[in-house]
Amino acid sequence: MKEKMREIIEWIKGRNELTVVGHIDADGLCATAVMLKALEREEKKTSFKNLRQLYPKEIKELREKEKFFVFVDFGSGQMDLLKKELREGEFAVIDHHQPIEGEEYSLHLNPFFYGMDGGREVSGAGMSYLLAREMNKENRDLSVMAVVGAIGDMQEGVEGLSGMNKEILEEAVKEGLVKKEKSLKMFGRVSRPLVQFLLFSTNPILPELTANEENCIKFLKENGIELREGKSWRSYEDLGEEEKKRLASALIIHLIQNGFSERKANELIGEVYTLVKEELKSPLRDAKEFSTLLNACGRHSMGEIGVKVCLGDRGEYYRKALNLLLEHRKQLREGLELIERNGLVEEKGFYYFDAGNAVKEELVGVIAGMLYGSRIELRDKPIIAFAREREGKGLKVSGRATNELAEKGINLGKILREVCSELSEESVGGGHKQAAGAKIKEEEKKEFLRLLNEKIREYRKDY
Repeated sequence: MKEKMREIIEWIKGRNELTVVGHIDADGLCATAVMLKALEREEKKTSFKNLRQLYPKEIKELREKEKFFVFVDFGSGQMDLLKKELREGEFAVIDHHQPIEGEEYSLHLNPFFYGMDGGREVSGAGMSYLLAREMNKENRDLSVMAVVGAIGDMQEGVEGLSGMNKEILEEAVKEGLVKKEKSLKMFGRVSRPLVQFLLFSTNPILPELTANEENCIKFLKENGIELREGKSWRSYEDLGEEEKKRLASALIIHLIQNGFSERKANELIGEVYTLVKEELKSPLRDAKEFSTLLNACGRHSMGEIGVKVCLGDRGEYYRKALNLLLEHRKQLREGLELIERNGLVEEKGFYYFDAGNAVKEELVGVIAGMLYGSRIELRDKPIIAFAREREGKGLKVSGRATNELAEKGINLGKILREVCSELSEESVGGGHKQAAGAKIKEEEKKEFLRLLNEKIREYRKDY
């Protein structure tokens, strides 16, 4: 892998102007920032763009405006399209998604080529960081962005980050950028007051506590947890070690008493990552909250704001990002409420919902993933989401699956790619085992569903 990195670095050093093109999710924004900073340190003239996906139309538009490209956090699954639209030596791809079998290209760095699982062991930001570190040892300070990217890509398992992600994490810890510890893994441990910490929990849903403020206050008081310190509301991070243990134990017992298995309840506790250089109470101080803020930027077509925050802005762009985060949470809540009202359609191999124009196409995949956290009974099958494209007449398809489903043979990236290959030329799909996407024509939906059932039956070992 180092030989391949050196080859790409030599290509980079031989060019003065480069455009970094990255995905819009948290991992893609982190990967974009890592690459931009590394190129800046090489005194390269750079520009950047973040896209929802690399479709033929987007690639053609890029080619008309720029000359040399570094694609980060996508490209491996679109290598056939890139090779068709761009010439050899005009672009490099730094990605971690499953590559297309047989599509070889010299300037292509991907962990699957070296025996690593890009879905669990290293993120797109992680691959960008490895290249940046090889380019210049000064770039070790960018390891923190690789950690945020991995968390944003939901690559942490029950035991935390693993594989190459773990190696990168240890570098970030050694650099004094990240603190790792065992703690409650629930969202909002740094920035949310204690009552809201329980009140807004969706992963998991806390029976009798989520969405019930009165019960949350009562639960905390019964367990001897003071809600305020002076005039300030306390967060979980403000608690003493004994209080943290007491609250964590109480929540685990509460889940078990409400039907959770002991194993599932104990998954509340795990490795969490604090970005120690960030301000106390800031959502940027927790890797998971940081990644959610970045997702809010990218999913609302403001990826450049997220990249600026990754590069260090804590003024104008950070304030804009916080406003986007509020809007992001509002739209996700409305999306979940829509699904609760309309319900899911159950097929033999999967569940699906069609949000139509009611939910942004960038958000349906996020909502599909959130359904696993809020409804345990859905974890036996993948969840597929449809939304109308804002431009054009196509359908955006997003699929999500659990780790357990991946172990049973489900590989959504390959499945969606193979299904789309049997549809029209405009239909494309790909991604990871547990998270993938596609674009199809609206009139192909019925055939898509039929083929999807067949492919899931073919891949799933326990059918």
